[in-house]
Amino acid sequence: MDRAEPPDGAARRRLASGRDDLLVREEPLLLVVHGQPLLTMRTPGRDEDLALGFLLGEGIVAGAGDIAAMQAVAGDAEAQRADELRVTLHREPDALVRSRLARTHEVRSSCGVCGLTSAPAILDGTPPLLPGVPRLAAARLHELAAALRARQALFAATGGCHGALVAGADGTELGFGEDVGRHNALDKAIGQAARRGAELARAVAVLSGRAGFDLVLKCLRVRIPVVASVSAPSALAFDLCEAAGATLVGFVRDGRHEVYCGADRLLA
Repeated sequence: MDRAEPPDGAARRRLASGRDDLLVREEPLLLVVHGQPLLTMRTPGRDEDLALGFLLGEGIVAGAGDIAAMQAVAGDAEAQRADELRVTLHREPDALVRSRLARTHEVRSSCGVCGLTSAPAILDGTPPLLPGVPRLAAARLHELAAALRARQALFAATGGCHGALVAGADGTELGFGEDVGRHNALDKAIGQAARRGAELARAVAVLSGRAGFDLVLKCLRVRIPVVASVSAPSALAFDLCEAAGATLVGFVRDGRHEVYCGADRLLA
């Protein structure tokens, strides 16, 4: 096998067969937000995009401008100390933000909705979407799904990671993420798009796997109105999109797709 340096996010390992293979890296990151520690396992790289996307998707910040500083601190494997990213906000967190941070012990959105089962309750406090915006042809979703697949260099090398793409209705890429965790991949894409000043309320999110409620909820919290996935959505993801007035499209692959709700945004 080629002994060239592995791509970012991959590590070379010797298999039982004696051959080498590339595996996706999975390492801890301690995200400290105004003193509150949050731990995640992620593929190293673009940690600031990951942090920004996560904070936006959790409703902890409303925009990139709410963050005063991010300081990366390298970990130490021998001392068993994880990489750290310390985030300082411009303002002292209010009671609502502190409650969200306190119940989010790990970087996963499901921790913020424990015990809630109805879509209206889960969406409480989520900003409304722009009705009927954006309008795009269904063919555009297939173009974006193909663009996502073409961007997944780490998946091509390892076969072991997820991808997410945030784009404009005209097909312009706004943000992209690839990571061992599907939540992290979407966080990186959202974070990059937000850092670039993208208008997420007119954007489309494309997911490399299924559209679970947790990923859909991240999109709705940042006002992304169109969510497309190459696989199926869950029932709760459907309920959330229907309640929020979002467009949910699944099985965008092999020239076909299924519109689950919000068909008014798709041109015939």
